Amino acid sequence: MKISKNTLKGTLCVIAAGMCWGTTGTIQAFTPKGASSLSIGAARVVFAGVVLLIYMLIKKRGGLFRGGWSVKGVLLAAAGLAAYQLTFFSAVRLTGVAVGTMVAIGSAPPVAGIFGRILFKEQLPWRWYAATILAVTGCVMLVLGGNTGTLSVSVLGVFLAFSAALSYALEGVGLRLIKRDPYDVIAVVSAVSGLMALPWLLAGDISWMLEPRGALCMALLTFLSTIIPYTLFTIGIQNIELGTAYTLSLSEPLTAWLLSTVLLGERLSWIASLGVGILFCGILLLACNKNKG
Repeated sequence: MKISKNTLKGTLCVIAAGMCWGTTGTIQAFTPKGASSLSIGAARVVFAGVVLLIYMLIKKRGGLFRGGWSVKGVLLAAAGLAAYQLTFFSAVRLTGVAVGTMVAIGSAPPVAGIFGRILFKEQLPWRWYAATILAVTGCVMLVLGGNTGTLSVSVLGVFLAFSAALSYALEGVGLRLIKRDPYDVIAVVSAVSGLMALPWLLAGDISWMLEPRGALCMALLTFLSTIIPYTLFTIGIQNIELGTAYTLSLSEPLTAWLLSTVLLGERLSWIASLGVGILFCGILLLACNKNKG
């Protein structure tokens, strides 16, 4: 059996989206002092929404909002996108990067798989279970192996991290409900999500964005870690199963740790290095899935 063109397209788009998302932490490390995680999370959504909406309005010449839109899908995807920024960064602040990341990213594939099975009647083959177990295990080892301090667990922080995973999965559900051109979809969803996140942006300190380095980092966060990956993810999720997409998107932590090693001089322990290998095997197992064309 050969892999179908749509499946290959969706697989490559989701993996590439995860790799782009993986640049967020490295870019954030270069932002000026005073740039809080919450302001960064809100700003990237707001600016991405403005840029995409203006671009698509010019391109479509006012035809962007004509017929065929699923209001429920748009609101669900936009709320999921905005809520993820707020819950994830708050979780990390309360319970630490290690625990927050493990719960949020590690919970997303199983949650998305369950949503896909219940809402879209998607079948979950043995390969998905095996790949998800490998990928999540590798992600946990990667985070644990890279943590040099004492892990602190906050009940509220863990709850917010799981809420972030739930928000991330619900975003995918909303995107699947919208049967429109992917570029139209991400433009409208980002704009609505940006509107939802705007109060948090205005409530924080945004003076760091006026500095040259801050403006450059914000541009990279807007385009490289938001507009490009969410567009790729929207294309991908319309061509492959929900659970599969979220497991493949674990290329995000793989990329994040690779960049932190190369650009920030961070070194992986043997546990984290083993986690990288296991995570890569999980993604590879799912990416090489042979579906009927």
